[in-house]
Amino acid sequence: MLSVDNIEVVYNGVIRAVQHVSLKVPDGGVVALLGANGAGKTSVLRAISGLLGMQRGKLIGGTITLDGERIDKLEASQIVKRRLVQVPEGRRIFGSLTVEENLRAGGYSRNDRVALRKTFDQVMTLFPVLAERRKMSAGYLSGGEQQMLAIGRAMMAAPRLLLLDEPSLGLAPVIVQQIRSIITQINSEGTAILVVEQNATMALSVAQHGYIMKTGEIVLDRSAAEMMADDQVKRFYLGLNEAGGRLDFSRLKDKAVRLTERTERKAGV
Repeated sequence: MLSVDNIEVVYNGVIRAVQHVSLKVPDGGVVALLGANGAGKTSVLRAISGLLGMQRGKLIGGTITLDGERIDKLEASQIVKRRLVQVPEGRRIFGSLTVEENLRAGGYSRNDRVALRKTFDQVMTLFPVLAERRKMSAGYLSGGEQQMLAIGRAMMAAPRLLLLDEPSLGLAPVIVQQIRSIITQINSEGTAILVVEQNATMALSVAQHGYIMKTGEIVLDRSAAEMMADDQVKRFYLGLNEAGGRLDFSRLKDKAVRLTERTERKAGV
């Protein structure tokens, strides 16, 4: 469905954020793009959705195709009409508009009013809390509710491929589980998903395949099951311990310092 081949991204003409990145998202599949903050994940999404120019970024190499058609030269509005939609990091909802107005803004590119109404009803069913708060100003929603609204707004464009940028960022664990369930349900209804996450456990639990980025490059390309089964991958690339929890790197650093001090004492340094 989506093929990203050997792309390179620069900002302000000099800062190279992405180099030689290739990945694929199959029709109806879920793919996770993982890595630390600053690895270049968001830049890859912006390149796909046509939003690089808003951040003074530019695609200087490679190609991006959707269903065999090149989209890397298209405007973001043209890409949305091909039913590829991005949910940005930080939600970016319209705080002064109501929940319902935010959702209707998401369907702006569609002309079929009957189909649009059907999608609106589906979104209300998928997010009951939004139905309850449909007349409320979106700025008064909780963080989790705002994330649901951001996803619901994207769903109003009836995407065949949904790009999710850090959907669990800043949310409580119980809300993260709700977002995970929503992602699974959206995918079960036929929408392919490319999810960018620092929460590797959540992302790999819903994905079939994963890519790991480091300093602008893909350093690992494996099935999600293989990544979660490999202790070395979990420890060195995903920052997870054997139990699947986050490693405390400050403690590891302190341990390393203590070990170095003991070694130096024995050597008489």
